[in-house]
Amino acid sequence: MAIGSAAASSLCPQAPTVITTRHVNSLRRSCRRNGCVPRQRRQQPHRPTATATVNATSPNVADRFDAADWDAFLRGYQSQYVERSYCIEDGMVEGTIPAELEGTLLRNGPGLFEVGSQQISQPFDGDGMLAIFAFKNGRAFFANRYVRTEGFVAEQQAQKLIYRGAFSVGNPGGGLYNPFDLSVKGIANTGVVHWGNKLLALYERDLPYELSTPELLTKGQTVGVPSEAKYFGAHYRIMQQADGQRRLVAFNAAERGQDNQLNLYEYDEGMHLLHRTEVDLPGAAFGFFHDFACTENYYVVLENPMSLDLWKMATKYMLGRACIAECIRFDPSKQARVHLIPRPGCSAAAREAAALRPTFETAPFFAFHHANAYEAGSGTKLVLDTVADHDGVDFSANFENSGPAYYEQNEGRGTLTRLVLDLQTGAATQHRLMARACEFPSVAPSANGRPHTHSYVAASRFGEEGGGWGAPQAVCKVSVSPEAGVSQPCGRDAVQQDLYFPGRQQYAQEPIFVPRPGSAAEDDGWVLSLVYDGIEDRTKLVILDAQQLSAGPVATITLPHMLPLGLHGSWTGSYLGPQSEEWQPTEYDIRRGVSLEKAA
Repeated sequence: MAIGSAAASSLCPQAPTVITTRHVNSLRRSCRRNGCVPRQRRQQPHRPTATATVNATSPNVADRFDAADWDAFLRGYQSQYVERSYCIEDGMVEGTIPAELEGTLLRNGPGLFEVGSQQISQPFDGDGMLAIFAFKNGRAFFANRYVRTEGFVAEQQAQKLIYRGAFSVGNPGGGLYNPFDLSVKGIANTGVVHWGNKLLALYERDLPYELSTPELLTKGQTVGVPSEAKYFGAHYRIMQQADGQRRLVAFNAAERGQDNQLNLYEYDEGMHLLHRTEVDLPGAAFGFFHDFACTENYYVVLENPMSLDLWKMATKYMLGRACIAECIRFDPSKQARVHLIPRPGCSAAAREAAALRPTFETAPFFAFHHANAYEAGSGTKLVLDTVADHDGVDFSANFENSGPAYYEQNEGRGTLTRLVLDLQTGAATQHRLMARACEFPSVAPSANGRPHTHSYVAASRFGEEGGGWGAPQAVCKVSVSPEAGVSQPCGRDAVQQDLYFPGRQQYAQEPIFVPRPGSAAEDDGWVLSLVYDGIEDRTKLVILDAQQLSAGPVATITLPHMLPLGLHGSWTGSYLGPQSEEWQPTEYDIRRGVSLEKAA
């Protein structure tokens, strides 16, 4: 989904639309912003439930994403100045937290939308704020804290903007504007992973920042990459090897004139680098390489069909009147391209197939995030499930010039789409799996790089073909045979949807699947999703039974405050909360001042 979804590339690391803050500013004046402390909590909290009136088969066609929905959506982009840590109290929980649920949900996203009296030019340029929910013995612990990047600390101490963001127009810090300087502030606000006993906050064009637990103190940039491009990237894949060991696979992309260079890395469970693969892609400078997929034998990389708008660059960007992202446009005259890159240690047959047909072309679409990829047909085919904007994406769309009418057209409307690549013939076939707009796809960890049946997405509450859609307000489980499009038909009737819709003016975020300990079935576990309540101005964590989302949450944790709408998250089986049950709650308002930390 364009407005409000995460997006990134090497040039434009955050969002598929330019969401400016002047409109949000007027909204904020109507919101209570005293540290984002909400109104008094009700004694009997409302339990969000699934609804039968808004689902995959019987949408209410008279309903539309209206002005009230829009205003509530914008309220999710308030700054949260207060950092907190506390044990979740019984009164915050409705239902029962499963005793088997042990580990930590990690979340990352922008939390700050102004510095001093200056507005950050685009909400997704906001400084990264990490949040964790740690579970053990049916209890939970919460903490949120800003990553003390060098840029965040410097600007907070100066109480003014100093650095350019990915969507900055001109020079926000004042002084001479240099249009040839494409460097951006590292804000550590996009991805998060716990790997090799390190908790890492990730950003597209920077190295990871490591944080301590449970305090979330910033240790610094403790992980580097052995390549000329000094980036780790914001997306990664965790792969289960044949020997039972897991690998963290990460990548970065860097422009070289009109070309692009990809670096792909594989780390063992101790965060030791095992492999680096470097690939040059001619003519791919504007391919928007934000995410990738991985199978047993291949890295799977999508190159989006984009072009540089030279007129806008010469007349607006060079004069400091537009950001560089606005000069990159979807080009329907180009094909979307999928590149297959052999993984180190892949089979000889896979290496031969990739050498014969390294690139597949298909009808143009735009995609930021992929659900999964896997090999099928005894190695003769490869399947990539992705969220595809078939009508393209418009980087000039923003909160000021859009409003709810934005959702009456299809540009920027992403839908779950299956690409089937025939490794023998070079053919690439597209299958739209559903009409419902969606983003932030994920699968069970056991299915990563393998044939999967179930995907989980943050979705529009509207499921009909064409017509209106809306911001992500629901969590949807999409079930389809892994053979669909391979050896079986792949029509819409082959796809099942199970929808959790928390209600009007509620905004669901990226769903994370957590397997039940000892489970065998792919969907035996829970789906965790943050939901922003635009009415009460609070954030909830819903814990859903993955086998029946529409039954509603088995537990809902309602925080006594809001968290801004975030980007990506992950799950680790490690409990990262306090070891003592006598944890003393903490609360700190960053407006009192921040400094670089020296966490052990």
